[in-house]
Amino acid sequence: MNRLNTLRILMKEHECNAYLISDSDAHYTFYSLSREDRRINWITECQAQCGLALVTLNDIALFQVPPNYFLLAKNEINENNWLIVDDLVQWLYEHELKIDRICYDPRLTPFFVIQSFEKLKSKGYSLYPMLTTTNLIDAISINEKTFKEHTLTPIWSLDQTNFPGKTSEEKIFELRQNYLIDDNNQYTLITTAMDEIAWLLNLRANDMECNPFFYSFMIISTDQLILFTDNPYENLHYDIRPYNDFFSFLSTFENQNIWIDERTSMSVILNLLYPPKKIVRSPIQQMKEIKNSIELNGFKQCHYRDCAAVCETFDWLETSIKNKLKINEYDVMKYLENCQKQKDYYIGISFDTISANGINTSLVEYAPSIHSQYTINEDDIYYLDAGANYYDGTTDMTRTLHFGNPTVKQIQCYTLLLRAILSIEMKLFELNEKINGERIYKMLQEYLKDLDSSIKHISFGHGVSHGQGVIEGGISISDKYSLANQMDIKPGMVITLEPGIYYEGEWGIRIENVYSIEQNQSNQIYFNPLTLIPYEKKLVDFNYLTEQELIWIKNYHQRCLDNVNGGKWMKHQIEKFNLSQV
Repeated sequence: MNRLNTLRILMKEHECNAYLISDSDAHYTFYSLSREDRRINWITECQAQCGLALVTLNDIALFQVPPNYFLLAKNEINENNWLIVDDLVQWLYEHELKIDRICYDPRLTPFFVIQSFEKLKSKGYSLYPMLTTTNLIDAISINEKTFKEHTLTPIWSLDQTNFPGKTSEEKIFELRQNYLIDDNNQYTLITTAMDEIAWLLNLRANDMECNPFFYSFMIISTDQLILFTDNPYENLHYDIRPYNDFFSFLSTFENQNIWIDERTSMSVILNLLYPPKKIVRSPIQQMKEIKNSIELNGFKQCHYRDCAAVCETFDWLETSIKNKLKINEYDVMKYLENCQKQKDYYIGISFDTISANGINTSLVEYAPSIHSQYTINEDDIYYLDAGANYYDGTTDMTRTLHFGNPTVKQIQCYTLLLRAILSIEMKLFELNEKINGERIYKMLQEYLKDLDSSIKHISFGHGVSHGQGVIEGGISISDKYSLANQMDIKPGMVITLEPGIYYEGEWGIRIENVYSIEQNQSNQIYFNPLTLIPYEKKLVDFNYLTEQELIWIKNYHQRCLDNVNGGKWMKHQIEKFNLSQV
């Protein structure tokens, strides 16, 4: 019996006409979740980590995936069981299934997801939180999961002088003075996001593979801070209570102005006696996305080290291919991780490394496994998308390489992507200009507009946290309207630009850099690349580059040489590039 049929049997027992499955855990750690929390991966049997699924009692099962996961989902899911949709709510609205009992797990479903279903009430849809302690996916998957349940690891403190730039006391004071007190009210902030708790308190742990967090909740007001966690700790002077006491404690609030983030799980709202006063973006998220000078310098330093690890990996890979050694995608992933581990202040990888060759490059978010047998060779295109968390910052980069003779089309596409990225780097924005993710997306897409409309060309980007995981939720570079892509891009932010072109079933190309958003003496804003890894000369058509672009690339490559110990591979790549311009 397949997984969907097993789920439907359990749904019927619980009187569910449909079951909603989110991509989140209880803390809205929606990306790089712990293995046991990747329920949407398990039920869809697909690597796509982000999305929303709805399974009905009849034959309909819907899977909403973001654009960057679409090709991967299309390739991996069973189309006899699942229908991929762009917008789940809109699809239900248009098809009027009139499902009168859509059940969901309130512990794992954010408020904003349930809010998006409000428009469906007029069409006969109704949502019901399942208040049982067992998630239906957990109930049917328990015998199939091969990984261990997570263990709680010791909480450790950052060196507050060298890494965060501010003490936890300073951050707490600023939070209280600048956000929790206004002219008319004092607020109590309920925080379920582990990245926010870790950032505010300058604490870390290793409960998750790609995010150095500890399982916790926090409540903070103008005169109180309560931390709910079961992780072992030493020398912490907060009011610390058991993790499982959090939800029962919520019911003790009376006559208080509660502030929660819209990403907070529905369980928080259901356990409060009164509705929150504010359901808007967390003030901690707003604080942490603007990096201070210590954090920004740390970002530079960790990129110097991490880029060196990437160059070491490319040197090994190129040499292995020249020597006719069989190297597969998984081998490269592990080699890079071993190089990263040797670098100072390393914590762990910041997401599942994407090492893709040939047809797998067309899947955008494909990641190899130990069973991968795709050998890297001279005939196919290859790209590596990887990053790591360090005490002093987080990295995320993509470089596309070719070890043989690329096609004319591949050269054209790579050159377009390179020019798209350069257009942002070379642009000086006035301080009073409206700069947001939607505008940057349109600027990138301008270079891809003449491509065949049937070809997927995705311009994507996101905020990057400081040593806390690869995605920081404030900023998004995309065309889909959201709070994240409408938010102003400001000096002090750190974001990625990662445009790509993907020929379904053939190959894909992506270039990605991390940038710090900086302000010059003329009060102009610009994107400063922190990723310092040479571009691929074989994939560039120099006839399409302007003189200004060539000069810009030359200066960029000089920065690579000046700051990154990239060894002979980096020097050779840049020498080849410079010779082509003679």
